[in-house]
Amino acid sequence: MAVYFFYRTFAPIVLTMANSKNTANNTTQTQSRKKDDGNPVVRIARWIYHSLMFVSTLGIVFLFLASAFSDHVDPRSFRYLAFLGIGFHYLLIVLLTWGVVLAVLRNWKLLALTAAGLLIGYEPLTRAFPINLIGNSPVAEMTSPSGQKIPIEHTDSLSVLTYNTCGLGMVRLSKLKEKIPVLDVIRQSGADIVCLQEYAFSLSQGGHTEDQLRRSLADIYPYYDFMPNYKRRTLGIALFSKYPIRKKERIDKREKDYVSSMYYELDIRGRRVALVNNHLKSNMIAKRDRQLHDEMMDHFVADSIQRIRTGMLRSLGKGYVGRARQAHLISNFVGEQTQQRDLPLIVCGDFNDTPISYCYRTMRGPLRDAWQEAGTGRGATYNQHHFLFRIDHMLHSDHFQTLGIKILDQYDYSDHYPVLTHLQLLPPCK
Repeated sequence: MAVYFFYRTFAPIVLTMANSKNTANNTTQTQSRKKDDGNPVVRIARWIYHSLMFVSTLGIVFLFLASAFSDHVDPRSFRYLAFLGIGFHYLLIVLLTWGVVLAVLRNWKLLALTAAGLLIGYEPLTRAFPINLIGNSPVAEMTSPSGQKIPIEHTDSLSVLTYNTCGLGMVRLSKLKEKIPVLDVIRQSGADIVCLQEYAFSLSQGGHTEDQLRRSLADIYPYYDFMPNYKRRTLGIALFSKYPIRKKERIDKREKDYVSSMYYELDIRGRRVALVNNHLKSNMIAKRDRQLHDEMMDHFVADSIQRIRTGMLRSLGKGYVGRARQAHLISNFVGEQTQQRDLPLIVCGDFNDTPISYCYRTMRGPLRDAWQEAGTGRGATYNQHHFLFRIDHMLHSDHFQTLGIKILDQYDYSDHYPVLTHLQLLPPCK
């Protein structure tokens, strides 16, 4: 009763006083604004401020969207836009930070423009920075061409490891007594199929020869293939598999400016599955340019920008152009092999390009990205020289469902982390 009495007696008085105060404040502000509007200096300053805010917002949104959709432009036609793809994560941070500033300033119109830019770039954002807090469950049923629901009685799983080993961890392969931790990583992964890039061995009988390395994993992986880089007999890409290799073919047979990619067809429990192991063209950044970048990250020097532009950026540009050509070659070859037969397809390896790149877009085509479907965050797989990018990818056709994917960043034996993917191989839908 006391509360009710207080409410009925004093609440109207308090509300009246508050309204009077707000009215007085609004009146004062209106008068002050009118007074300022009469001052030409204030009007000009206000116009300059709003113009700068609008131009800044427009510029930030434009750069973000140019970065997000830079993968639609072939670097062979215009390579410089590809550089924006590298900076997508940084431009995203700038855009979000600017949005917070606009919210604090209560500039709702420009905040709406910023939000619109973010929404337009949503699809590239999900590629570069997916968020999957809940793992994917196995598909329980399929839909037949006639529309009938068909239950899946048995989950046919498959695990694939892709790993750029950097010469098997940069160990001295000429000495047989030296342990190779990369081999332990492969064993502990439990993968059914292992795709390696920069796989290396020694020709010395006192070292880790190809035959010796193969036998060291033969108890787990009875099937093996190695494709050397041209003019380098002991370095290339390798496949270790628990399943028989029924077909293999080198995609690019040229001896100059070739692509290091191998096409396989495996017999997985009586079913043909196509697999492509790739190591695309490196950026070929010189050691001095890497050191210069590290120095600039530690302590900025004014002339570092010019030196990076003339060195590192030139190498990056050549890399973009080379990988664009390679991506088209691989995509066309794989399409010819699998399109008519409707084979389940896995395309993996070191692309040397991020998810916001023309190379990635071409390699992916109609395929699905396992990290986008089951990963969370940036997912950096390259870990050297302050460069943290996801350039090792796992793509697959609709014949698979991604159950899980992990970047095994506890292993730092190489400049890349191994990527382990668990897939469900869906039964043929007739």
